Amino acid sequence: MLAELAILLPPLAAGALVLSSHLLLGEQVLKRGILFIDLAVAQLAALGSLLAQQQNLSSLQAILAGMGLAVAGALLIGYWCRRFPWQREAIIGLVYAGAASVLLLVLAWDPHAGHRLSRSLNGDILWVNWSDMLPLALLTLAVAGFWYWQARRLTGWAFYPVFALLVSLSVPLLGVYLVFVTLIAPALVAQLSGGRWPGILSALAGYVLGLLLAWRLDWPAGATVVLALLGTSIAAILLKAPRRAYSPAGGASSNISSGSS
Repeated sequence: MLAELAILLPPLAAGALVLSSHLLLGEQVLKRGILFIDLAVAQLAALGSLLAQQQNLSSLQAILAGMGLAVAGALLIGYWCRRFPWQREAIIGLVYAGAASVLLLVLAWDPHAGHRLSRSLNGDILWVNWSDMLPLALLTLAVAGFWYWQARRLTGWAFYPVFALLVSLSVPLLGVYLVFVTLIAPALVAQLSGGRWPGILSALAGYVLGLLLAWRLDWPAGATVVLALLGTSIAAILLKAPRRAYSPAGGASSNISSGSS
C-alpha cells in the first residue's frame, strides 16, 4: 500500500512546484485583468512544440521551439495590452482561438492527433518523474531569485517573458487545464481570504485529494485534480468569506484592481 502511494509523490511534487511559481504569477494576472493569458500562451507553446515534432526534431528542440513561440506571443500580447488596455481580454481570446485553430490544422493529418491533443490539454500528471521536473525547478529557482532582487521589473515589462517561460515548461507536466486552474484558483482564494496561505493550503489539498481519487477510482488524473482543486478552492472561499480582499501590492482592499498591463 505504501509502495503504491509512493507512486503519487512525483506528481504531487510536480503540482507543488508549479504552484510555487504560479501563485505569484496568478496574483499578477488577476491584478492586470488578463485572466486567459495562460490559455493563449499555453496554446502557443503546444503549437511550437508540435511544429518541431512534425519536423522530426529532438525532444529538447521541441521544448525550445515551444518556449520561443510562447515568449514571442507573450511579448506581443503585452504590447497590445498596453496599447489597447480596454480590449486586452478580447485580444488574448483571439490569440488563443488562433493558436488553437492552427494547432488543429497541423494535427488534421496526424494519425495520433487525438492522443496528442488530449495530452496537451489534460496532461499526464500520474506519469511525471523526477527528471521531468528538473528544467522547471531550475527556472523556478532562477525566477524566485530574480523576483526577490528585481520584484519591480517582474511586476512590469519582464512579467510577460517570465510568465511564458514558466508556463511553457509547466504545460508538458500538467496539461493546459490544470496549469490554468493552478494559476488562477489559489491566487483568487488568496485575494478573497486575505492572504496567501489559504490559497496555498487549498491548492495542496486539491492536489492530494485529486491524485488519491484518480489513483483509487482509475479516473483521468488531470481532469480529476482540476475538479478537486476547484472544490477545495470553493470550500476555502466559503470558509473565509466575507473577508477583505488581499492585495499583493500592499495590504488589502475591497475592490479588485485591474492594475496596469
